[in-house]
Amino acid sequence: MSNVRTRFAPSPTGFIHLGNIRSALYPWAFARKMKGTFVLRIEDTDVERSTSASVDAILEGMAWLGLDYDEGPFYQMQRMDRYREVVTQMLEQGLAYPCYMSTEELDALRERQREAGEKPRYDGTWRPEPGKTLPTPPAGVAPVIRFRNPLTGVVAWDDAVKGRVEISNEELDDLVIARPDGTPTYNFCVVVDDLDMRITHVIRGDDHVNNTPRQINILRALGAEPPVYAHLPTVLNEAGEKMSKRHGAMSVMGYRDAGYLPEAVLNYLARLGWSHGDAEIFSREQFVEWFDLEHLGKSPAQYDHNKLNWLNNHYIKEADNARLTGLALPFFAECGVDDATLAKGPLLASVIALMKDRATTIKEIVENALMFYREPAPEAEALAQHLTDTVRPALADLAAALRAAEWTKEGIAAALKATLGAHKLKMPQLAMPLRLVVVGTTHTPSIDAVLALFDRDVVVSRIEKHVRA
Repeated sequence: MSNVRTRFAPSPTGFIHLGNIRSALYPWAFARKMKGTFVLRIEDTDVERSTSASVDAILEGMAWLGLDYDEGPFYQMQRMDRYREVVTQMLEQGLAYPCYMSTEELDALRERQREAGEKPRYDGTWRPEPGKTLPTPPAGVAPVIRFRNPLTGVVAWDDAVKGRVEISNEELDDLVIARPDGTPTYNFCVVVDDLDMRITHVIRGDDHVNNTPRQINILRALGAEPPVYAHLPTVLNEAGEKMSKRHGAMSVMGYRDAGYLPEAVLNYLARLGWSHGDAEIFSREQFVEWFDLEHLGKSPAQYDHNKLNWLNNHYIKEADNARLTGLALPFFAECGVDDATLAKGPLLASVIALMKDRATTIKEIVENALMFYREPAPEAEALAQHLTDTVRPALADLAAALRAAEWTKEGIAAALKATLGAHKLKMPQLAMPLRLVVVGTTHTPSIDAVLALFDRDVVVSRIEKHVRA
């Protein structure tokens, strides 16, 4: 199957969220697994809603996740001549025909059908048949072009996710493939594109299932066999609703801006509708190696933010500190901490290394690391609670011990232990006020590791300031 050709065909009508980009991830992975070709196609025929900003968002989101494409991007609006060429060909071959039924007439027809308990559908008034006399075309009216759908039999396919699907052709009316102004319709453009681009596998959301029988019939009328279809179940948000912009879905790039790593999002997204045994954590390379259509889920997948955070924490802990440092800089800037301020504080890579194990996002790392680059401002109530008359002498002795200690985590730990013993205190009794006076909060990693990142004089002066007070 080295000739596998898949595609991602988004409409650029807004930002792209995880439910959308999953329809890029799986065909990308399948093409890479099969040493095939992954095509990017932009379906921009909705001129009123399509924007260049949305195209940029699609390209940026794919690039951030590493979903590289081999061909494209192809834009449907640049292929209008090709679509019109095929429409003309179909008219000449009797595969399509002009229909002059007005919108008002069609609406009235459907209303009558509903009242009679019938399924609303076009009734073939203008469909040419042997021995049939067609109405006289009205003057000055531009017709739509309809495809001559088969009247009998079934259209069927073996869906890689849903299994065997069969639809009676009697359920399908004659699809409009070109509007009165000659512009082709969505379902027709998709067929011509898939045909011209030699797409072998269409992996897309199951909201397209109803389009599939129509597309298969047009493909076969044009002398082509349809590709393999795999219709992916819906992605639901945490409230159980279909993931969408309307229901609060975040854009793909919103995850980057919130401090998520692309490998975590890709890993999470891969499991949002596909599985490989019980494997929860795997690299991009493993995903491609393992990916197949047989293990695509048949039921809707539900987004779980806690699961994504768990994965992101894993990848943050595994990430190179230098890389995390570079990714953290924009978040420091957002917090008003510039490069000059960072340069005056502890080495940033060392701070990142200390803080990353507890963080679920890079943004959280930065928020927790601000204590290293700002003057401490402990709350008066917290100081009153922890900095008692019993503790002040111990803090004074600790400051003296720290002046003489080896300035390492181990040396600081030894000074703390000696001070605790001399004053018969437990670690929390000394560590809590120590945290407050040095960094302004009681929530930090191990206090000896925190102090070791500061300059000795900074630590001692901050302790002594409060001991004297």
